[in-house]
Amino acid sequence: MMTVDEAVRALGKSIQADCRYKRYEKAKKSNDADQALQQQIGEFQLGRMNYQRESEKDDPDTEKLHAMEKMLDSQYEAILATDGMKEFQAAKLEMDAMMQEVDAIITLCMNGEDPDTCHPSLGNCSGNCASCGAGCH
Repeated sequence: MMTVDEAVRALGKSIQADCRYKRYEKAKKSNDADQALQQQIGEFQLGRMNYQRESEKDDPDTEKLHAMEKMLDSQYEAILATDGMKEFQAAKLEMDAMMQEVDAIITLCMNGEDPDTCHPSLGNCSGNCASCGAGCH
């Protein structure tokens, strides 16, 4: 019989072999290598730090803060509008859904459900296994 540690490591290997994980990692690496995107992110982070400094002053300039908020919103929207970030967000949603299902199954097992037959309620299930690869139908 496998120990819990061995089972968790096997689960980790299965997760890393899953196409959703591979998509997520590819998108993450692609964004990390995208110098233009990294520059946009750096400028956004610098703007956030400047906003934080201004807001922590004893008498912050509300007009300046408002202008900074507008600039930060614009920068953030521009970052999210890049193809790389769109792909990353889509891949992250898939990973998050997979991890929620894993967590739900573990929780069911911790509550005494049969590990071989328990299945979490899949409120987002489309009925088309090709969309998630779970093969639950």
